Amino acid sequence: MSDTYTAVAEFKSAGLPSNSVEKVDRTHMSSPNRTKEYTPGIGDPQDVEFVFNFNSTDYDALLTLQSNQTVAKWKHTLATEDSTTSGAVYEYDGFVNVGSGETTVEGITEVTCTIQRTGDYTFTAAS
Repeated sequence: MSDTYTAVAEFKSAGLPSNSVEKVDRTHMSSPNRTKEYTPGIGDPQDVEFVFNFNSTDYDALLTLQSNQTVAKWKHTLATEDSTTSGAVYEYDGFVNVGSGETTVEGITEVTCTIQRTGDYTFTAAS
């Protein structure tokens, strides 16, 4: 995998990557007050959903990644309230599922994609 990133044109929104931690039941016959006990288990990478205004170039590139089942490197740079880059960055690996598009009354088609993450993410705070 290459560390070269291509920005998605007319990108609108995205969720932040997160990991949920499974809880493992460790209850036993001597658990205090007959109450279940748990211990943290393995992390489970959650999917990241993003939306962009349809354009043929990005749509075709994303469909190619999906049809080739490519695990790609993804980079998510956070923006501040005035839409300038803050410098805080998430990086992670995952494969994409191109979802449905919806055309609005104004004629803009929005496409929703889901990155199915594999492994952990790296977060670099703004400096």
